[in-house]
Formats: sequence, structure tokens, C-alpha cells
Amino acid sequence: MEINAIAGHVEGEKGKTIRGRSVWSKIEEDALVQCLSDIVSEGWKADNGFKAGIQRELEKGMRKLLPGTDIVANPHINSKLHVWKKDYEALSDLLSKSGIGWNSTTSTLDIIDEDVWDAQKRVDPHVKTMRHKSWPYYENWSYIFGKDRATGENAADPTDLVDSFLRDAPEEEDSDMHHGNI
Repeated sequence: MEINAIAGHVEGEKGKTIRGRSVWSKIEEDALVQCLSDIVSEGWKADNGFKAGIQRELEKGMRKLLPGTDIVANPHINSKLHVWKKDYEALSDLLSKSGIGWNSTTSTLDIIDEDVWDAQKRVDPHVKTMRHKSWPYYENWSYIFGKDRATGENAADPTDLVDSFLRDAPEEEDSDMHHGNI
């Protein structure tokens, strides 16, 4: 089998694409991450996901970055987003546990407490395969998917908490006002 770097499909004999099996090259994944980051910064993000029409915008962005690509919104981009979001959520859940850390040099999980790891494997069997795998896009995914999920009642991410704190904090009065100078 051979990987077609532009189209990103696994090809069998005589250059035929193997039905149902699409493989993304690193170049294509990098391009999708770039397109997603651009779209988020342009305001396509809603409270619980993306605004309608994002897949077509991503498809246009991919064609601009990779002329000649045959990656389309459905099924390619939708499928990749589904997998990435699932992986991001699993990694985020793991990293929220005391005893599991992140190695930013290798982009891997750092298991500090084996008991915590074993407990997480029992709760979510999907995480078994995550331990020794590199996750080079995790930090990008934090920006792209970061506010797409709540983890409990009235959940907020740290940015929301800081914004709320600053918005609700009483303004400091001018020191001259305390001394009756105004």
C-alpha cells in the first residue's frame, strides 16, 4: 500500500483507493489545524461548538492551503473533527485528574500515579491506547475545542472565571475620595 500525500488516501493495486479507508498525511492535518485556528479566531465558534457552515469554510481553507486536494467536508473533515474532538475530550478528562500530567516536550501523557491511570482505564477503555502515544495537536485542540464542553453544572473554563471575576470585582475607589479630598 502507498500513501498519496496530496489526496491522503491509502491506495491498493493499480492506484485504486481502498473503500472506506482514508488516511490523512501530516501536511493535511497541519493544514486542517491551521484552518480551524483561523476560523476560531475569525469568530466561527459558538458557545457549544461551531456555527453552521463551518465545514464548507474548512473545505475552502483546505483547498487554498493544499491546491488539488480531494478532501471534502463530508465525510473527510467531519470524520476528522469527530475523532479529534473525542481524543481531546478524553485527554482533557485525563489531565484533570490528580496523578496524570502532560509532558509538553514529547506531547505525551505523564502518568504520575498508576492507581489513577488504572482507575481511568476502567472508566473509559478508550484511554488504554493513549498512554504512550504522542498528541502533537493537543495544545491546538485546546484553543479550537476548549470551550465546547462543560464538565459539570455551571462549568466554566479558567478564562471565563477570570473574565467573570474582573467583571464582577468592585472598582477601587480613588485614594483621594477616601480622604475626602474630592
